[in-house]
Amino acid sequence: MTQESELQLETTANGVLGSLALTIAPGTKAAARDRALDGALARPLADAAAKLSVVLAAAPSTFAFQQPGKDDRGRTRFLVSGRVEGDRLVPARP
Repeated sequence: MTQESELQLETTANGVLGSLALTIAPGTKAAARDRALDGALARPLADAAAKLSVVLAAAPSTFAFQQPGKDDRGRTRFLVSGRVEGDRLVPARP
């Protein structure tokens, strides 16, 4: 399954915040969707964590929260959010 994605991610003093648009075929199982999210987010989140001098506390896919609707290219939209807790970057629910 070929994935087309667009990621915007900002590092703040308290964590990360951004958005991701990812092509996910209809009927895709949750495990396959999570693997696609992991692939799209692993490197950018690791870079953001390093910039904040913390480590990721969870799989990259757990930082992504699906948003209603699709973008103008038909891709599934996700909010990407994490906060610093001690020396870890943890997913932050919107």
